[in-house]
Amino acid sequence: MEVLLDTNFIISCVMKRIDFIDELGGMGFRTKVPREVLEEMKDLKKERKTSHAERQAIDVAFSMLEVAKVKKMKLGTWNVDEGLIKKGREGIYIATLDRGIKIEIPNKVVIDSARNGLKVERS
Repeated sequence: MEVLLDTNFIISCVMKRIDFIDELGGMGFRTKVPREVLEEMKDLKKERKTSHAERQAIDVAFSMLEVAKVKKMKLGTWNVDEGLIKKGREGIYIATLDRGIKIEIPNKVVIDSARNGLKVERS
């Protein structure tokens, strides 16, 4: 099974100290990160409204993705959310916290706040 990571999911996992790469691997997923998501994270880091903690989380996320050699791929759309929804409808799991995306796709991976880990949701 394949899972694509969304920007908010990556940053939230890092800030909550969840090792999402290991956990996803343990659940049997091959993790991929869209290049558009990486660009979105770079842009977020440059924005004034991004907090210091979020900037640090983005740096940690980049190093985690690099160390784990997470595969990169292209969505082929200008809008990251639209690309993730398209892939999600094709049956690929999407790791996201975005309500708009979660409504549109059947298979998703989300943060389980109760146990500070990840869980799979299917609809």
